[in-house]
Amino acid sequence: MKANTALCFALLGGALVLRQSSKLSSQLWVPVLSGAVLVIAVATLAQFVLNINLGIDEFPFRDDMSSVTTDAPGRMSATTAISLALLAVAVLQDQVWSDKVRRYMLYTVLVLGLSVFLSYPFTFAFGASLFLYTGMALNTSILMVFAALALLIDMPDRGWLDLVVARTEHGASTRALLVTVLLVPFVLGWLAYYGEDQGVLDRALSRSTYTITVMLLLAAIVLANADRLHRADQTQRTLERSLDTLGRQMNALIENSPAGIFVKDVRGRYTLANSQFANLVQMNKEDVIGKVAEGIFRQPLLQYVVASDRKVFDTGEPVSQELTTVVAGVERTYLNVKFPLMGQGGQILGLGGMWTDITEQKQLQDSLRVKNMDLERSNQELEQFAYVASHDLQEPLRMVSSYMQLLESRYKDKLDDDAKEFIDFAVDGAARMQRLIQDLLAFSRVGTRGRAPEVVSADAALNEALQNLAMRIQENGARIEHQELPEVFVDRNQLTQVFQNLVGNAIKFRAEREPVVSLQARPHGEFYEFRVQDNGIGFDQKHADRIFVIFQRLNSRETYEGTGIGLAICKKIIERHGGRIWVESTVGEGTTFYFTLPKQPQNADADALAAGQQLEAAAQEANTDTVQERAQRML
Repeated sequence: MKANTALCFALLGGALVLRQSSKLSSQLWVPVLSGAVLVIAVATLAQFVLNINLGIDEFPFRDDMSSVTTDAPGRMSATTAISLALLAVAVLQDQVWSDKVRRYMLYTVLVLGLSVFLSYPFTFAFGASLFLYTGMALNTSILMVFAALALLIDMPDRGWLDLVVARTEHGASTRALLVTVLLVPFVLGWLAYYGEDQGVLDRALSRSTYTITVMLLLAAIVLANADRLHRADQTQRTLERSLDTLGRQMNALIENSPAGIFVKDVRGRYTLANSQFANLVQMNKEDVIGKVAEGIFRQPLLQYVVASDRKVFDTGEPVSQELTTVVAGVERTYLNVKFPLMGQGGQILGLGGMWTDITEQKQLQDSLRVKNMDLERSNQELEQFAYVASHDLQEPLRMVSSYMQLLESRYKDKLDDDAKEFIDFAVDGAARMQRLIQDLLAFSRVGTRGRAPEVVSADAALNEALQNLAMRIQENGARIEHQELPEVFVDRNQLTQVFQNLVGNAIKFRAEREPVVSLQARPHGEFYEFRVQDNGIGFDQKHADRIFVIFQRLNSRETYEGTGIGLAICKKIIERHGGRIWVESTVGEGTTFYFTLPKQPQNADADALAAGQQLEAAAQEANTDTVQERAQRML
């Protein structure tokens, strides 16, 4: 390799490296270095054409090592100068000339370099190569091939080179064919000619053998490639049929969708629209295709459509909005959803969208909202009425009970046994009525007067309940057994009330044997499952749902006291905390109550608590009115 050839390769390599930099200062050096290579190459060619000597051949070094006698020592060959000029122009005209022109220039360099490179092994057989005709050195030809390939691979449109480097079945086939076609005939030819030159093989035999072998090899390559192309064609046909089937299915889905579906290109023109969308804009499908939004929609709807389109193209994110328009003289509400259609490189190719008619859903939602507000207002008034009524009803009951007891004490000697019995019945009825009112008030306050849930030790709540029941436990000789209970997220007072009601019922409905009540708890997902088991009288399992209904009793009031509200209160407390309660029982053997409570915070009923406090305050402010006046005002 001549010194000026090496210099040109160094300059060209520097230009290729700086060409990849994002810095502007580096990019400015690319035309300088490439231009220097072009100047040297063109000047060398001018010396050949004009038969002159410009004195640049031995710059920067004197050439005294040339292996070929020449009239101009140090001068690169004309083939080398042409190749370097083509490489330099390909770099300089990167953004000016088309890829096709630059590709053919680089193909020329590639063919020249490969030809010289492949000729050198024959030097061993004949002592000469294409160097005698081209003057291009072996290492020069290698660098020419590398430089041409580097520029080709860096081009957006690489032409046939894409067939070689592609990671596909066709790419693999092309690479295998190239290696076979280039390498095998080369090796066979070199062996044949080398054997012939050394006298090992007869000239006619070696050349005929080489010719027949190459023919058979090329025939095998053609057949193999034909078989591969045939299989690829079958695969392509199968894919085309599958794609056609899929396309038909997608078209059927789009056309029969209840939503209006459309697709736009990057210019905002509609490229697809189904019948629902055509009905929405009151146009034919054929008339929609190719139009933009301004040709389809009218103000004020148009401004929202255009703005949402622009937002999708600017952000690359989906957009949804509710829009109202008049269709066939009827106002309809639509949910308009738009989303970008992305290419493999992440660029936006267009946008798709759907118009879903939500008129009925909106009307139903509005209706439900109004009904919920009415129901909430009605519940608040009923809770207020229950509190006011229970507060005022207790006062006359206390008056009845007090005056009946006063009547008995003052006229005790004047009353016969029947009168005393009647007085006892009246006092007992007033007392039961008062307990019933208090229980009703407690039932109504479960959701409104409870405290905010917190992490509570179930053991502590149970112990408090047992202290409240201590007298009853002692009188009945009951035995309470329980393991260590976990912490739960509840209202502590209400949990105490649940334990007190369940344990109290277990003692109340005892059998003839010693009452035994067992309490346990175990994890159950996000909840703890509690079990309260007794050995009492039990009941028929078919009544399991009735006992949680208010005022429902399975036993007579004369045999077992109570109002029939305790278990309904337990159910309301458990459900307020997001749990559930159920029961299993066998007549004569006992009853087991199960209920679940959350381990962690659930949706606290804070709104109900606040509403209850407001109701209590309103009731206390209105305590100067009569029950009839308050009821009439609320109604």
